[in-house]
Amino acid sequence: MKRDDMTNNILDNLTILYVEDDESIKKNTIVTLELLNAIIIEASNGKEGLEKFNEHIDEIDIIITDLSMPIMNGLDMIEEIKKINDDVPTLITTAHQEVSYLKKAIELNVTSYILKPIDIRDIITTVAKAMEPIKLRQELISKNEELIALNNSLEDKIKERTKELEKLASTDFLTGINNRRNFFKLSSENFENNQQNLYAVMIDIDKFKDINDKYGHNIGDEILKLTTSTISKELDKNDIFGRLGGEEFAIVYENSNEQHIEKIEKIRKDIENIKYENISFTISLGLAKKEDFDKNIDALLSRADKALYDAKGSGRNKLIFRER
Repeated sequence: MKRDDMTNNILDNLTILYVEDDESIKKNTIVTLELLNAIIIEASNGKEGLEKFNEHIDEIDIIITDLSMPIMNGLDMIEEIKKINDDVPTLITTAHQEVSYLKKAIELNVTSYILKPIDIRDIITTVAKAMEPIKLRQELISKNEELIALNNSLEDKIKERTKELEKLASTDFLTGINNRRNFFKLSSENFENNQQNLYAVMIDIDKFKDINDKYGHNIGDEILKLTTSTISKELDKNDIFGRLGGEEFAIVYENSNEQHIEKIEKIRKDIENIKYENISFTISLGLAKKEDFDKNIDALLSRADKALYDAKGSGRNKLIFRER
C-alpha cells in the first residue's frame, strides 16, 4: 500500500506497544504494523502490557490494545498507564458488541479506536492520525530548542562584538593603549576618587617630526609602537596610559612610595638606551602631583604639560617634576 509523504514521516521508526490476547489477530496485525517500519513490543493481556510499558517507558510512542482480555482488560491497563504518562497516545481495537466500553474509553481520553476485523487501511490511518499531534509537538519543541540555541548564539556574538567595538572605541588603533577620549575618561574618574598621591606625566618623543621626515612615516609608526611597549613594561596594572595624539603620551598613576619618581626616570633611560634599526631617539617628560588647587584632571595635566615644556626647552631627554 502506498502512503503519502506526510504519513511516511509520521509513522517512521515508531515503537508500538501492542496488547492482544488472540494470537491469530495479533500475528496478522503485527504483519501490518511491521509494514510501518515500526518496532513492536508484544503483550497478551493488560497485566503483561503494563509490565512491558514500565520496562520500555522511554521508548514507547503509542499503545494499541484490545479491550476484552483475561487477567487485566485493555481499559484497566490504560487507566494505570495514564497514571504514569497521560500523554502517550492510546488506540483500542474493539468489536461492535463492545461499544459499551467506549464510555470509559472516553473518560480515559483514549485517542481513537479501530473496529475488528482490523483492516490494514484503518490501522495505518488511525495510527497516523493519533501520532500526528505528537510528532508536530516534538517538531515544535525541537524547532523551539533550535531557536533558543540560535538566539543564545546570536546574543553571545552580539556581546562579543559589542566588547570588540567598545575596545575599538577606547583604544588607539596604532599602539593599542587608551586613546585620547578613553584616557581622559579614566583619568578623570581616578582624579575624582583619589584625594592625594595622584600624579600625572606628560611625555613627548623628542624631534619626532625629524624622524618622520628623514626615515618615513612607517619607521615613525614603529618607533611610536616601540615607545609605547617600552613604557608599558614599567607601569602597574592600575596606571592609566594613553596616547593623546601624534607623539604625545600621558600617564596618570597613584603612588605613596617616595621612590615612585625613579620609575618615571627609568622610563626615560629605557627609551634612551634602545634603538630601532640603528635609530636612536629620546623622550622628554613632565611630572606633576595633584594638589588641593587642582579642580579637575585638566588642571593637573596642564601643570604636567608645563613641566614637559620646561624639559624640552632646557635640552630635551629630561624629566622635570613640577611640584606647584
